[in-house]
Formats: sequence, structure tokens, C-alpha cells
Amino acid sequence: MNKQAFYEKLNQSSRPVVVDLWAPWCGPCKMVKPILEKLAKEYEGRVDLWQINADDSQALLGELKVYGIPTLIVYREGKESIRKVGAKSASELHNLFESLATGNVPTPTGVSNIDRYIRMGAGIAVAGIGWATHMNWFLLIIGTALMFSAVYDRCPIWRALTTQFKKLTGQV
Repeated sequence: MNKQAFYEKLNQSSRPVVVDLWAPWCGPCKMVKPILEKLAKEYEGRVDLWQINADDSQALLGELKVYGIPTLIVYREGKESIRKVGAKSASELHNLFESLATGNVPTPTGVSNIDRYIRMGAGIAVAGIGWATHMNWFLLIIGTALMFSAVYDRCPIWRALTTQFKKLTGQV
């Protein structure tokens, strides 16, 4: 789909739209695809699902500032309201579709971009002070932890570890 066709179709849509940007070679995309298709059937007429192959729509991905797949972008009244990067659980996707179908505004999860920049900057500053003060290990560790807190929700290793921990503790 090209940019012009995408925006024309988006402006004509009266329902919330979930745009799934995927690729045939992407493992997480393959995991999420059947869940999304099932939800699209369940919420037909209330929520639209558009599946766009990232390999065939490079210009559109650039326009939408999509840097990783799978990416879900939710549009309400032609405006982006939420963006989710990476594979999401069936329950999280169901909650997203349910909130859209009932007219609720889905609330973004994760760290906002401004928080990311602040945490990353503070982490670099603290680690830099630790480095400059003859390898103060305490400050280096605190700085590293601050930097990690800026990106942990995008880290696939962190997600895998926390998912396994939740399974072990019975939280999933």
C-alpha cells in the first residue's frame, strides 16, 4: 500500500483501525497473525484490521516511522492514538480490541519518549560521573540501571525472562 492510498483509506474510515505492519519472514509476526485475524472476525463491523506487508510498503513504513516489526498502530478518527511494537499476548490484543469496540480510549503502556530521553540522559550523566571519579562502581551501576530503565520494555531478552518468571510464579 502506498502512502496516499493509506491516508485516503484512513480518512474514509469511520471505525477504529488497527494497522498491523508485518513481514512473512518475521517469527513474532507469524505468532501474532492468527490472533489478530481471529479478533478481526470477532469485532467485525466495530474495529477494522489492516495487515500491511512491510516488505511491500517500505515508503509507508518510513512515513509512519516504523523501525521494528511487528508494529501495531491504532487510529481513531484518522489520528494515531497508540502504537505497540513487538509481539503482544492474546489477552493484551483482546483488551485492545475490546476497548476500541466499546469506545474506550486505549491507554498507552510503557515508557513515553520524553521519559526515555530523561532516563537515558540521567543514566549517561551518572555513569559519566562514576567513570570520571576513578571508576566509582556504585555510580556506574546506578547509571547503567537508569539507562536500562529507558529501554527495558523494548528488549526481547528482558521480555523472555520476565515471561518465564511469571510462568514460574503462576502469574500468567
